[in-house]
Amino acid sequence: MVAVVRVLEEAGQTLVLRDLGTHHELLLGQTPILSSKALETERAFGALAGAALNDRSPASILIGGLGFGATLAAALAAVGPETRVIVVEKLHAVAEIVRGELSHVAPGVLDDPRVELVHADVAEEIGRRSNLDAILLDVDNGPGWASFRTNARLYTQAGLRLAWDALRPGGAYAVWSGYPADAFLAELRKSGFAPSIVPLHERGVVRARAYVGRRPG
Repeated sequence: MVAVVRVLEEAGQTLVLRDLGTHHELLLGQTPILSSKALETERAFGALAGAALNDRSPASILIGGLGFGATLAAALAAVGPETRVIVVEKLHAVAEIVRGELSHVAPGVLDDPRVELVHADVAEEIGRRSNLDAILLDVDNGPGWASFRTNARLYTQAGLRLAWDALRPGGAYAVWSGYPADAFLAELRKSGFAPSIVPLHERGVVRARAYVGRRPG
């Protein structure tokens, strides 16, 4: 049974939060853009923030995409008290849901003093930043399946150059993907990153992957 929990309007578009019994979905028009179905993989992705920092402190992390807060919660648990975490989320409605109907998924994450929430386009915000230690992108289903058309540029050579310039030497760039996208490793390598894949598990089964690029330094 599907129940509509909330209907929101933003920038002339309709967003619908649905309860499907086993999980929640947020739809933009008729297209699902967020799901709570695979939160274990998102938590594993967020936990990569700790390894990405290589014990740097203080440090700065940019997370692209708030989602339902699971990635952010795991990142906060993995880093120290002096780490600054910038969360870039295009939709104000998503933050409303994380603070409201789905606050139980990641309680209080947006109230953590380490967190700065920025409502902006992720690529544009990366282009404004410098001296980041890690960039974690959880804004799409993967590098070849953008939820918003403008996000596709994140995974091009131009987008990877923005990430490279925003990172300090030794910094890490990671992309969550719900499907195998191993061809993206070549794009990371071409842009100068040292690429790797980290499998992300859901109930003991690989359900997603993190495509990671380390900037040498």
